[in-house]
Amino acid sequence: MEVVCNILAKMSNLRSLDISDNPITDEGIRYLIPFFELALQRGNPIRKLRAENCDLSSIGVTKLLECLAPINKPLDMLSIADNHLGSSVAATLVKFLGSHVRELNVEDIGLGPIGFQILEEALPRKVNLSHINISKNRGGMGTAHFVSRLILQAPNLISVNAGSNLLPPESLEVICNALKQTTCNLTRLDLMGNLQLSSTIFPAVFEFKKRGKPILLVPSQQGSCAPYDADP
Repeated sequence: MEVVCNILAKMSNLRSLDISDNPITDEGIRYLIPFFELALQRGNPIRKLRAENCDLSSIGVTKLLECLAPINKPLDMLSIADNHLGSSVAATLVKFLGSHVRELNVEDIGLGPIGFQILEEALPRKVNLSHINISKNRGGMGTAHFVSRLILQAPNLISVNAGSNLLPPESLEVICNALKQTTCNLTRLDLMGNLQLSSTIFPAVFEFKKRGKPILLVPSQQGSCAPYDADP
């Protein structure tokens, strides 16, 4: 990994980096951080970074987010999906949401209800996000509260994937109430894979449309989608 980082340091115009599916662990991130810092000093920071399924822990990702947060140019995309980080990463993640990141993928990182509660309670008043994927995090009602807060505080939000999060039926009312309070640019809110949700029992989901198309993607019947199961 050290050799790779030395090579990257010589690529002054590098804007996009995909290291997904490589078990670099936190040690690999430790080697990469000086490269990101050097790029920032040069005024040419990384614009897209994928580090999916890299065997990272919350410690390594926390250091990564702290390194990327000061970038004053928009970070087009960051994906740390499929790393089991747990709820402990939420405190740093919510601070990162106050940066210039436009697209964030945190699918299946183990946030859980506690993680989403932290995200909701500490969410910055204005978030620059356009796209976010928080699916497969088993957040339950906490996911709904976070999504509703995000809808109100992210005026440029276009799409949200909150699928497979064990959302209870009452979460639809919470999310719809948030949609009623804003004229945001949201065009797609994916809630598929949540077995307790149904447009049949809560038809109000069809009231929200953008350019003639429904904003909310909800199962037509309860239990009509295959559940997400993280267990092998």
